[in-house]
Amino acid sequence: MTVSSNLQTRRLLVPAQRSSLLWPGDTSAPSRVRVFGLAIENTTVAAATSSWIDAARRRRKLRAVFVNAHVVNEMAANSDYRAVVASADRLYADGSGLALAARFAAEPLRDNVNGTDLFPALAAAAASAHVKIFLLGGRPGIAEAARQHMVGFGLGGAIVGTHHGYFAPGSADEDAAIAAANASGADIVLVAMGVPMQDQWIARHAHRLDASVLAGVGGLFDFFAGKIERAPHLMRVVGCEWVWRLLLEPRRMARRYLLGNVNFIALALIDAAWHRAGKRRASALVPAGGDVP
Repeated sequence: MTVSSNLQTRRLLVPAQRSSLLWPGDTSAPSRVRVFGLAIENTTVAAATSSWIDAARRRRKLRAVFVNAHVVNEMAANSDYRAVVASADRLYADGSGLALAARFAAEPLRDNVNGTDLFPALAAAAASAHVKIFLLGGRPGIAEAARQHMVGFGLGGAIVGTHHGYFAPGSADEDAAIAAANASGADIVLVAMGVPMQDQWIARHAHRLDASVLAGVGGLFDFFAGKIERAPHLMRVVGCEWVWRLLLEPRRMARRYLLGNVNFIALALIDAAWHRAGKRRASALVPAGGDVP
């Protein structure tokens, strides 16, 4: 099945409804939650899209990271990468793993803010606001194929250029990729190099990129280039899109999802225990009258 099929087009362009068990959508919830020691934006795909467009129009630098279970596992194993993630301007909770961890910590999330759902909304909003997008990363030809498919969907008007991500650090090819992004006049650069490389690359080269908004988007281009099918609607509703990826690519994804998910749940339970203990300590400091001494 290719991305041009009606079914796959719908899966890519129409976000699934969220399970209220994982994403209650409580608008009274705080605008940020603390999970794994990170200040996560407790927002929606629509609001995140709007904030990116606003930052691009105002020429305000914004480095964003989509935090999912894989990111958390990588942070636990690599303190340098943790510092890169923690220093980003916006952190978004991507996937059912983060929703579950937030539930453990009694900090429920409003929405599943992932790059695959955000991309079509961003492309449409960018075209209306005259904001330009550049796609950087993936194997040669993948970013361009994603752009062409977006054009076919009527959403490619804001995408002004593409470049693959297969270059060595410090190489002339890397310099050429950065030069291409800058020459395009892009306001937003989406970088698809996988975790942790993409976030580290953005942090290292943000000063060389003229674009205001920079974000790592993982395998996003592969989905929109038609190389990977997106999960059926029901699997996305209940937060099991990772199962679909495992079924499609068992050899490649087994370690990440089977072993990785066990590790992530352990980290989430430990984080929740610390989180709840901290709340108990804080409440113990407040006297009966409610005034902090």
